[in-house]
Amino acid sequence: MGLLSRISSIFNRGDGDAFSVPAMDGVLKPNTLLDSAEHLLDVSQIDNLVCLNGQLYCSSANALLLIDPGLKQSQPVLSFDGPITAIAASADRTLAIAIEGVGVALMTAGTAVYRLLDLPGDQIACVTAALFEDDDTILLTLGSALHAMSDWKRDLMGHGTTGSVVRHRVSTGATEVIRNGLAFPYGMAFAQDGKVLVSESWRYRIVSISSQASLLAELPAYPARLSPASDGGHWLALFAPRRQLTELVLREDDYRTEMMATIPPDAWIGPDFSDGGNDEQPLQSGSVRQMGVMKPWAPSRSYGLVVRLDSTMVPVASYHSRADGRIHGIASVVELNGFLYIASRGAGALLRLDLGSGASV
Repeated sequence: MGLLSRISSIFNRGDGDAFSVPAMDGVLKPNTLLDSAEHLLDVSQIDNLVCLNGQLYCSSANALLLIDPGLKQSQPVLSFDGPITAIAASADRTLAIAIEGVGVALMTAGTAVYRLLDLPGDQIACVTAALFEDDDTILLTLGSALHAMSDWKRDLMGHGTTGSVVRHRVSTGATEVIRNGLAFPYGMAFAQDGKVLVSESWRYRIVSISSQASLLAELPAYPARLSPASDGGHWLALFAPRRQLTELVLREDDYRTEMMATIPPDAWIGPDFSDGGNDEQPLQSGSVRQMGVMKPWAPSRSYGLVVRLDSTMVPVASYHSRADGRIHGIASVVELNGFLYIASRGAGALLRLDLGSGASV
């Protein structure tokens, strides 16, 4: 079936059902809680958030920043020769910082001295998340074996399934692959029973690495990083919505291949961290502005979504910034002292929600 036939079938409700995406319904019913969250700081290219000894750190492109939520200020800690793609904290006050094309640096909090882990050269370009098993062992998710983290759109449009999870022993330098064949693993956390959970973005699900079981499937958006919640559950950041138009492009091999070969990635039809809103942005089906207005229900290329999961990985609450909102591209959230801190890549901002004020649904 050609491209036009497929588009026609969608609007005729025929085979187009094959392109359907899950509705945001029930506990995922849209709201505007992210738009009404406290705007703490403007941080250009903000991404990773991590807590260490009650202190909050974030990444901003190639810089590591220490956040003072009380004063609403950030302080540069260290900068690297590439963008930071993941951060993790250990119990012994060590930070692991993944730098695209450089490696994974270990540094003790409060210092500006670091050393690089002895990782294979093919494991330093696309580290998407990190997690300490103990002070000497760190797990890393590698989103793709073919593309760098900054080239994630090419991995999605290339039907990437070369992601993996590796275990690295700091003291010996030994690295072992414990799971491969993943479709862009983007987040990682421990379950209550100690098993390792991974968010697999291009398959819209959360999986257990040991049992390979899918614990949460058919999410309506692309999952990113996981972090622990104070009630024993988890917080899940989802960085962009799924859409019928993207599903269609992913199935049209000729169109997709030509698009990748002839058009810059920023202009591809597909998900993104922010809308952009410039005149060169490709038409995005129903998200085309009418009279200069984006409708909140439009199937936009970007969205803001955070989901709270209970200890059994069942969604119990959600926080949204809809198509007409600004707090899009959420790839990392952490809970600290009763507040939820949210990094919005699309808005270039650090947000804060008071979890004790009833900011839940």
